Amino acid sequence: MAGVRVGLVSDTHGYLDRWLWPLFGGVERILHAGDIGGYHLVRELATIAPVEAIRGNTDGFHSRYGELLTTAVAGTSIHIRHKVDLGPAALSALARSIGADVVLFGHSHRPFLEQRGRTLFVNPGSATKSRTGTNTAGILVIDEAGLSVTIHELREGLPVYLAQRALEEPGTTIARAGERASGGQSPAV
Repeated sequence: MAGVRVGLVSDTHGYLDRWLWPLFGGVERILHAGDIGGYHLVRELATIAPVEAIRGNTDGFHSRYGELLTTAVAGTSIHIRHKVDLGPAALSALARSIGADVVLFGHSHRPFLEQRGRTLFVNPGSATKSRTGTNTAGILVIDEAGLSVTIHELREGLPVYLAQRALEEPGTTIARAGERASGGQSPAV
């Protein structure tokens, strides 16, 4: 299997960064973790790949999207919600209760990658209005080696990435910039 690529995005707040197009080129699906800012953005993202989305706290209850979504891509279960309590006990409890391979979330506008048991928690950061000053989005790769997530800075000269984590064994650590968690080189985008 060559690998399935999935685009991960959150907190677009009514604007799509132009660097999402080269980053998400060739993805099988795009998952949006809320605070979309309007259905028109989902339609624009759908010109790249099919989109699954949930609503965030700024999308309002009138949104056509639910607050939670569990989906599967290439046999990998992915649970999407906008907010996650990042306390260690809360993450462990959520991982046990949901039982998903990946939990995708947003809200904080800050990238986050952490594994709890068999569950990988991913916040791709904000594709706009980042609180870190850097707009980011992620790529999930599902292949014969397992799962890996890369958080990319949205700017000219992709790929630039901030962190990457491969889901292998509990306790896997975040790789240094320029390295895969498994020890290889960063993947081409």
